[in-house]
Amino acid sequence: MSDTDGRAEGRRGFADLLLDLRVQAGLSQEELADRAGLSVRTIRELEAGRVARPRKDSVRLLGSALGLQDGDAGRFLAAAGHGTVRPVIAVADPAPTGLRWRGTRPIPDGLVGREQELLELETLLRQNRLVTLVGPGGVGKTELALAAADRFSGADTTVVVVDLTTVQRDAAVPSAILDAFGTAPGTSDLDDVLSGRQPGDLVIVEDNAEHVLDGVATVANRMVRSFPGVGVLVTSRIPLGLPDEVVRRVAVLGVPANDKDFEEIAASPAVEMFCRRVARVRPDFQLTEDNAPTVARLCRRLDGLPLALELAAARAGSLSVETILAALDDRFRLLSGPRRFGAPHQRTLADTIAWSVDALSDAARQLLYRTSVLGSPFTLDAVAGVCTGDPIDAADVPMLLAELVDKSLLQPVTEFEQLYGARYKLLETIREHAYAGLSSQADDLIEFRDRAVVWCSTYVDGLGGAWSSPDRDRRYRAAHANSALFEVALERAAELEQWDVAARIVLGFRIAWQYQASVAESGIRWATLCAENVADKEVSGRLLAIAGRLSSLTGDVRGARRYYGEARQLIPGETEMGLVARGGWVSSGSHLLDTQSLAEIPGLVEDARKHGDVQRSATVQASCALALLRWGRLPEAKELLLAWEAALVNPGVYPDEIAYMALSRVELELGNLAEARRWAKLARDSQASDDPERTKVAGCLAMVEYHEGRYEEARALLDDADADIRGHRGYFDYLVMLYRSRLARDADDVEQARLCIRDAVNRLLVEGRVVYLLEVLPEAVAVLHALGKSAAGDALCGQLLAWQQTMDPPMLPTAWAILQESCESAAVADGWPEPDPAAAVLRLANDVLTALS
Repeated sequence: MSDTDGRAEGRRGFADLLLDLRVQAGLSQEELADRAGLSVRTIRELEAGRVARPRKDSVRLLGSALGLQDGDAGRFLAAAGHGTVRPVIAVADPAPTGLRWRGTRPIPDGLVGREQELLELETLLRQNRLVTLVGPGGVGKTELALAAADRFSGADTTVVVVDLTTVQRDAAVPSAILDAFGTAPGTSDLDDVLSGRQPGDLVIVEDNAEHVLDGVATVANRMVRSFPGVGVLVTSRIPLGLPDEVVRRVAVLGVPANDKDFEEIAASPAVEMFCRRVARVRPDFQLTEDNAPTVARLCRRLDGLPLALELAAARAGSLSVETILAALDDRFRLLSGPRRFGAPHQRTLADTIAWSVDALSDAARQLLYRTSVLGSPFTLDAVAGVCTGDPIDAADVPMLLAELVDKSLLQPVTEFEQLYGARYKLLETIREHAYAGLSSQADDLIEFRDRAVVWCSTYVDGLGGAWSSPDRDRRYRAAHANSALFEVALERAAELEQWDVAARIVLGFRIAWQYQASVAESGIRWATLCAENVADKEVSGRLLAIAGRLSSLTGDVRGARRYYGEARQLIPGETEMGLVARGGWVSSGSHLLDTQSLAEIPGLVEDARKHGDVQRSATVQASCALALLRWGRLPEAKELLLAWEAALVNPGVYPDEIAYMALSRVELELGNLAEARRWAKLARDSQASDDPERTKVAGCLAMVEYHEGRYEEARALLDDADADIRGHRGYFDYLVMLYRSRLARDADDVEQARLCIRDAVNRLLVEGRVVYLLEVLPEAVAVLHALGKSAAGDALCGQLLAWQQTMDPPMLPTAWAILQESCESAAVADGWPEPDPAAAVLRLANDVLTALS
């Protein structure tokens, strides 16, 4: 061999060794150059074998950057011609035959809560040639793509990761891909490295493609059309728009729905990721019952955005979680570092958002800024009504919204889309960035907040008469879809002390607040605040009646009773809102075992029947029937409910699942199971999927199934309802827990029965629904006996026997039957009747909780 040949072989040997070591280290050429303090061009020339004898100090820098130690570093020098040891070894175990990975490897614990997406993405890669992951900056697209490629790859697969962050021109995309393959510029054509491969041989991951979208799209289209052995996985904030492309949006991590349930908080992917990252800087950190509420609130404030969680966790080395949460009002300053890796535009939260916003057209950027005043979610109608004006034409709003969605700055809200139509939301992090952008533009922020007040005022005027219209549900749901915007308008009206305007908005929007218990809390606040500040006493009374209805919806019976009581003193009793206030006062009073409520029913029913609005008349009679049912007046309740049902033939009177459920319950207590089933099915058929009382419908059907001996069917219904309760989508229904306890006792699962009945008693005490405790306490007696606590069970049983003999209302037949099964050895307690029925029941309930502890 000639000296020339020997030098060429030596250059090629060092080049191959350098390439292998870089790939094993999971570094791109740019990353290795950055670590070693050398130029990318130098790395390319060395790996191409075009340098006769690399400089010794450059080789040492490379060895240090690659983490080589002692003998390995010496052999690396020797391979470059600076020693006597032949370059025949590698410093790490070689990859399996045929398996190659070029570029950045996935972080071992980089994914949290993504198992389902990972499985889906792996399947997509096996079935499709081109898959694009899109989502907002910092959502974790890169780690998901790398993990999916890793899971997809086999022993004969080459994975090439192309980091497009530093690529500035569309025309440079092919060169960047060649560089990722390890080829020297100008020495190979892309077609050469792609051709001749079998399906599954090669997966190319093109990361951070949004700023060179045309170049990536052109190359990706050619690869999937011309080279059947190549699969392409792209991450971008914007889809490529190719016919062969399969697009999947990467969502933020799930956050806890509340800050009270420790198990739910601990199961949240966002919480898990935050805690893992905090543990890197504070090894002693653990999620506990004490810090879980703060962590839950922090993760919700950060939208479950992985980058934001990671940056916040990095601060935990010097700040407490409480301090981090408190500082989130200025999140962009707090989360400005210290991330030293990744793309330059993803090292701070502000850079990540600005990267996307700066790429928008001027009109789209202005629309993004303006939508930040709308709250979330909002509808297209709200955007068109509030956010238009130079440079945004109303006709262009749909197109601009589509641009913001495509670029992952706006998120479509798909939940209940059939009910509420198309809605959109901004992640809180993006909203704050956009809000700051709008605030910086002179008086724009004030202008668009004032527009929100005007738009909402006009909107509620259009809801006039909706209660009796054939499309009332559609109209109220359309209003509810913009509930966040109404919150913004009310805040602004309050700032301006325009209380009459605010009151008009609340009065017009009142029904829309009833569609979701969590939103109803806001309605209570605004109704009471406006009631305190308006001059007109009747208007104040109408507002308090709204607060009473919404309080009842959220489970605050005592609050409802108070608001209704104040309202009925301010509103003429024969008017529509007067009937509402009186009906609510009767209903809430029946929950609290207040005999005054029962006494008012005859006069209220008479006034309701005289009222000109048939819908309002029927509704008030149904409300009185519910109160009578709670009081054990079954025939009277049935009569009023059938009058309500007969009124359905009138225009403007619509089915109500609550009244149907009441009819079902009456028939069940009277022993008419076939009729009970018919009414329960009508309740189910008339109920919307987002109804906050949907757990009650499931409980109603389950009762019928149980009493007909269809226990498995009952259990399935209760399981669905229980999952709904645990998901906090509705509010508590004691019947679900009551019948779960009965089924558990039948199955000899006494511990489950104990937990269910304790939960039911606890929640009824919190909500103040005292009358329902009379249905739950007999089951508690049965559970105590099943637990072997016979003395406690007999004591409670004796008290309830005394109640049934001396007090009003009596226990309903189904509850009385349960008690009779357990009272063989119990004697009727002394000291009854008691002067305060509610206090007596509350005492018994607290005794039960003690016995069940």
